[in-house]
Amino acid sequence: MIRTAITDLFNIKYPIIQGGLQGLGTSELVGSVSEAGALGLITAGSYRNKFEMKRDIENVRNKTDNPFGVNIAIGIRRPMDEFVEGVIEAGVPIVFTSGNNPQKYMSKFKENHITVVHVAPNLRFAKKAEEIGCDAVVINGYEGGGHPGPEDHSSLILLQEIVPKLSIPVIAAGGFATGKSLLAALSLGASAIQMGTRFLFSEESILHPVIKEELLHVDISDTTIVKKSIKKHNRVWSTDNAQRLQVIESNGGTLEDILPFINGETYKELIYKGNKNSGIMSLGQSVGLVQKIEPVKQIVDSIVEVCEKQLERLNQTSSEKGLN
Repeated sequence: MIRTAITDLFNIKYPIIQGGLQGLGTSELVGSVSEAGALGLITAGSYRNKFEMKRDIENVRNKTDNPFGVNIAIGIRRPMDEFVEGVIEAGVPIVFTSGNNPQKYMSKFKENHITVVHVAPNLRFAKKAEEIGCDAVVINGYEGGGHPGPEDHSSLILLQEIVPKLSIPVIAAGGFATGKSLLAALSLGASAIQMGTRFLFSEESILHPVIKEELLHVDISDTTIVKKSIKKHNRVWSTDNAQRLQVIESNGGTLEDILPFINGETYKELIYKGNKNSGIMSLGQSVGLVQKIEPVKQIVDSIVEVCEKQLERLNQTSSEKGLN
């Protein structure tokens, strides 16, 4: 059994967190992740309003009695005030925030005994999250899908820089998809890993089967960064569409030129209808480490098993060499 500050904080069995997945972080996946002993996160931006989100929160509760939370991206796409209200009304005890500073919501969260975790791309933002009262931070390396921040710093370097300088637990994100990477994160002082891309390949993920199957043939080089021109760096699947967007940005395209590539409707065409030539999809470099589609429980169990076996092997090696 792997016990860490994060497993204790969330009262979960394993130090594995499901990342926010726009349009895909819904009850089908979230309930399965939490039931498997990890922490599932409802992605608030997947819903049209708080009422839809609250209904799906109840669906999660019908799937599992285990802890789960809600991921709220602040200021990325639209105002999230009503979703903050929805979390409080639904009595969800864990919230992950990303994007802009969550300080304006902190008093509401704390008054309602909600554990708050913020996603940060560097030391400055991680320290700020600690100062405003966050209970933990996610450190998001450049390898991660979604919004890793503007600096090309890897998880390996960021964790070694940041962990010693914080007094709150750190969750490692960006490039984590295997048991070996879980062990590496723990070795670097993190208390858990967060995975988004890895869970796309779960049977419970509602990503269109055609897209899932195609992603099995994608390697670690098949992601790229877009939206640099609007200072919203986004690691995505390097499709023809994403490459066309990069050309438009490099040629000085306006926000009006960019919007057709990043709006919600084209994204839905991609993830729900399997239209690869519509929209763009966040994707981490760890996509190249996944070879098959599996049930969530099998994914979680395999990661933990490999981590424990690797730790046992390292302990045995150090004992044989007299390093203990």
